[in-house]
Amino acid sequence: MTTQELIRAIFHRLRKFIVIILAGGILLAIAFIFYALQKPVTYTSRASIFPLTSNSDNSSSPSALGALLGSGENSKNFSNDASINIIELAESRTTRDEVAQIRDSSKGNKTIAELLVDDFNNHRGLFESQIKMPANQNALIIWAGGVLNQGLSASINKNNSFVLSYTGRSPDLVRIISYGFIDKISKFYIDLKREKAKRDFEFATGKVDSLRAVMNSKDAQLINIDKKTLFTNTSKLEFRVPTENLIADKQMIRQQYANAIANQQNAAYKLQKETPLIKVLDKPEPPYDVKKSSPVLFGIIGFLLGVVLLSGILLGGILLKFFKAEINKVVFGSGNTQSVASKPNQF
Repeated sequence: MTTQELIRAIFHRLRKFIVIILAGGILLAIAFIFYALQKPVTYTSRASIFPLTSNSDNSSSPSALGALLGSGENSKNFSNDASINIIELAESRTTRDEVAQIRDSSKGNKTIAELLVDDFNNHRGLFESQIKMPANQNALIIWAGGVLNQGLSASINKNNSFVLSYTGRSPDLVRIISYGFIDKISKFYIDLKREKAKRDFEFATGKVDSLRAVMNSKDAQLINIDKKTLFTNTSKLEFRVPTENLIADKQMIRQQYANAIANQQNAAYKLQKETPLIKVLDKPEPPYDVKKSSPVLFGIIGFLLGVVLLSGILLGGILLKFFKAEINKVVFGSGNTQSVASKPNQF
């Protein structure tokens, strides 16, 4: 079979079955359009948050977001007090589990995990099976955590702002979940700052109490020496040196005690004024970014795919015979010269 005969055979075969090919393309296009219409619509929220910090916190970093996000190489740190990666915090399993357990009074006091099950069943796609409510709370939270992990996106933009996005199938639930993540992240940040101030105060207080106890022990030793040397000559070296050493130790401890008192007062002041706030710059409110499959695009793809598949099936025999002839010609030096066009009804 020559190349000219192959082209002629392909042309005759396509012209003979053109109606079937077009019908198959139209049917597959309709199937793709139906699939696109049944595919769930998704909604994506976007929120950015930053903290309102004290002047001392702001002075330690070059930007107002420094206390939350850090700067330079540490731009993803949660605060200056602890190197917590804010993205890992948002995407952590602990945060997702806490969000999944939030109850919404406007939705029958159901947890977000239960609302996710209902939302999935109400907006499931054509080939998605219905989700049954898990038998126990732990299994429900684990399943909901996986769904939240798929829809959540946390990043640091070029302005060092923390951006939190969530994609879901219901705009109402997207709003609830977005605020849930913001609330849990904010609570962690506030608790972290307050816990740090509380521990600093407790450490300073313990240091003051310890130094006071040491000073009292030095006084007790001096009193004890004074009682033992009541009828002796205290100007002698054997009685004067221990007393001088104790007095010198007490003076050194008194200086440390004064510094500890100052640190305690500073820690107490920080504890009293430590009221960190988280403000939402861009709230996760509608309108959301809507992503919907285009029926026209899916229809065009389905039509082209159907035409190509049916054409390939109908032309498979001709192409196979042509390749066999070419292989025989290459291997044995002669090919099957029988024309396919002479047997149009063979396939």
